[in-house]
Amino acid sequence: MRNTGFFPRLALVNLARNSRFYGPYLLSCGAVAAMYYILRFLTWNEVINTVRGAAYLQAMMSIGCVVVSLFSVVILLYANSFVMKRRQRELGLYNILGLEKRHIARMMLWETLMCAAATIAGGIWGGILLSRLILGLIVRLVRLPVAFGFSVSGKGIAETAALFGGLFVLTLACNLVRLGRARPIELLHSSAAGEREPKTKRLLAAVGVLTLGAGYLIALTTRDPVQALVKFFLAVFLVMIGTYCLFTAGSIALLKRLRADPGFYYQTKHFTAVSGLLYRMKQNAVGLANICILASMVLVTVSGTMCLYLGMEDALARMYPHDVEAIQTLETPDETPEETLEQVRAITAESAEQLNWYIRCFATGNYGGNTLAFQPGEGVYTRVELIAAEDYSRLTGRETSLADGEVLAYAEGIALPDIFYIQDQAFQVRERLAAFVDHSDSVIISGDGGVLGLVAGSGTLERIAALAPEGNLRRQFRVQIDLKGTETEKLACADALKEASGGVFRVESRQDNAQDLYAMYGGFLFLGLFLGLLFLLATVLIIYYKQISEGYEDQRRYQIMRQVGMSGREVRASIHSQILLVFFLPLGAAGLHILAAFQMLCRILELFGLDNVGLFAACTAGSLLVFGAIYALVFGLTARTYDRIVGGAAAAGPSEILQM
Repeated sequence: MRNTGFFPRLALVNLARNSRFYGPYLLSCGAVAAMYYILRFLTWNEVINTVRGAAYLQAMMSIGCVVVSLFSVVILLYANSFVMKRRQRELGLYNILGLEKRHIARMMLWETLMCAAATIAGGIWGGILLSRLILGLIVRLVRLPVAFGFSVSGKGIAETAALFGGLFVLTLACNLVRLGRARPIELLHSSAAGEREPKTKRLLAAVGVLTLGAGYLIALTTRDPVQALVKFFLAVFLVMIGTYCLFTAGSIALLKRLRADPGFYYQTKHFTAVSGLLYRMKQNAVGLANICILASMVLVTVSGTMCLYLGMEDALARMYPHDVEAIQTLETPDETPEETLEQVRAITAESAEQLNWYIRCFATGNYGGNTLAFQPGEGVYTRVELIAAEDYSRLTGRETSLADGEVLAYAEGIALPDIFYIQDQAFQVRERLAAFVDHSDSVIISGDGGVLGLVAGSGTLERIAALAPEGNLRRQFRVQIDLKGTETEKLACADALKEASGGVFRVESRQDNAQDLYAMYGGFLFLGLFLGLLFLLATVLIIYYKQISEGYEDQRRYQIMRQVGMSGREVRASIHSQILLVFFLPLGAAGLHILAAFQMLCRILELFGLDNVGLFAACTAGSLLVFGAIYALVFGLTARTYDRIVGGAAAAGPSEILQM
């Protein structure tokens, strides 16, 4: 054992001989390493640092780095665990032939070093090659016409190498611990260890039904956008627990139910498939649950971020319905905004296509029964918005004449009768409005809150304002301007207004804020697609290893089936029945999860100014169809691997099997 080249050569031979196991493992690790480098490259890239909205992009890239790091740990440990499980008999044979555990440990060390070198070098090299393409993609997503060249992030290389070097050290430690605890005879016979028939775990199934039902109930009953965001992660946690419990206990119950059906069970293609799956469902179910959860993550991230990006223009128009708004806060009822109006008119005289102004009053109160009280108390928290009939007529172009005590009312989240009270004074609803005056600072009321918009004559308006306590009523003067010209010219006009404001009024520009939204939503889409690709990669890896694992476990069983008289065609029919019986369950369950979460996700999207349910439904359906097609493709490719492993049993005759 003094030959220093023996263990490196043995390690290289082992990697080559087990390429069916190590190939996908190394490719997956290399791909994740490339992803991590690209995200780190984008986080510190000088081009991104100089653009508008860089803070949004850098924050999203940092979040992506955290997620990729966590998934790197999961992917490496899962793949390494599978590979070492398949090699247990080989390691036991080495021990029987004379290699001590310390010699096997040295061999493992060299194998880990070779895997780490190939993965880290290949991942970083691939990341460097793709980084310029990815940078160009994200710059196009955020709609920034900037020039950039090829660059390499030394800091990104160092962090990627350190992260994955540490992960390979962790996998080596796990392997050495497993080796130290194992006995040679156990390693040799590990593949022959069978599974007992699992019991129907009613308690676990009940926990699964309760947690999954609770998660669905939260998703289906949460109406408020803010509460939807708060409760979303709780619902996800409950659904994950329910998924694992039901795939573990529910699948066993389903298979036993199929076995109890003579018409289904006593068919050649179903008999062996159901019995085989039943005895291995304890380990099978966890893999299926993992696939289901990863598939759900792919669908949520891709459909949500795609909808945000495609609906960006709608969100922009909703939040900023006019090109420019000049907003002045009026500190006292006697303060007049004429000077601000004249200043805005003078600056926008040549570029304004339409200009309107009005004074809006804001207050908060509690509405209960038919009475609005401005003082704190019981009732529905309500945002009250007031506008004079004169201003409303100018904004809408319709003549509005209201008697004393009459109002035009817009109510959202509260049941407003025709006659209602503010404090102890009665008011008559003359007409109900389908929408209130549009403006850029619309808010979402949390919980059971509501909005009450009132249009009233000057006398009625003053009477309502007098009922509000000091400090509860805010007055704003707003000038809404739609401009002529190009986007650049509109931005220049907004900049001129900002320079002239002198702190008296603030300026909101749709074109100016669009840059931030492009950066935010473009970053969301990029991160969603990037993480969706990561989740898809993990899904493919689990599917591949699941097929290989089941193939080797089924190989001997199907050989025995041939010995007792099953034909090759019957063996293959049984193989396909087993694969199809449960393999597409994760995809169906993921689709059910998305359907249950659809309403909650719609509420969350409202926080980003997007209320286009039809667009989100289309994005979700499209994501499900594309993912389903990819899933079917991966299934077909991995099923071929399964067939090649088990195919010998199906092709060989009984006499050939006896000679194996």
